[in-house]
Amino acid sequence: MWNPPITRRGLHLGLLTGLVMRVAPTPRAEPTPRASPAQEGQAGAAPGASASDAARWDRVFGRAEPVYRLDANEFLGRTLARMKRERLVAPGNAALDLAMGDGRNALLLAENGLDVTGLDISRVALEKARAIAAEKKLSLHALEQDLFTYDYGEAKWDLITVIYFNPAVQIFDRLKSAVKPGGLIVIEGQGSEHLGDGPPPATRFRPNQLVRVFGDWRILDYEDGLFECDWALGPPTHVVRLMARKPR
Repeated sequence: MWNPPITRRGLHLGLLTGLVMRVAPTPRAEPTPRASPAQEGQAGAAPGASASDAARWDRVFGRAEPVYRLDANEFLGRTLARMKRERLVAPGNAALDLAMGDGRNALLLAENGLDVTGLDISRVALEKARAIAAEKKLSLHALEQDLFTYDYGEAKWDLITVIYFNPAVQIFDRLKSAVKPGGLIVIEGQGSEHLGDGPPPATRFRPNQLVRVFGDWRILDYEDGLFECDWALGPPTHVVRLMARKPR
């Protein structure tokens, strides 16, 4: 999903309008600006959570009219079906969902038999996720955590999902270490050509950026094009998606 000062994600899946593979120079490190109030409800963030960050996301998830897609992310659903078909995951495998929000994606993983931990900064979102999990009789470890300071461990997770939490670019090295050999990561977020509200521009995925970062893994799926976004719903925009497997 999408997040400000320490959270968020979400991009809705439209039909793939085209795979754009372009070679871009390695970007220089840039400081990550804080999201403006107008970006509330979108992903974006600077390292380190604050009380104001949590309050912002509490307001987002407490709205009567959600500004995000309520169904699970379509790309995640499609990649999960492939994982099961190709036996890349098994019941009871450990899955971690970053910037879980109210659990739309974490609960999909739990419904498919995975042992799911979801992280978020918003207590309102976490309470919603726990309530839905209880209603559906699903097991979900919903933790209130700062995603930049959380200890992801070493070779701990069979699957990590990063759905609309673009600021995760700053901790990709830690996430890569946290995945078990043979494990997977699924990412979706707004691309560098996205216009309007969203994560800080420095965190929007540049052409082939994810391919370079995970170039030492096996790229199982990569899409770069115009898709409907799970957050700030509207016309198709620039979205980048990746499914990759860590070497054994």
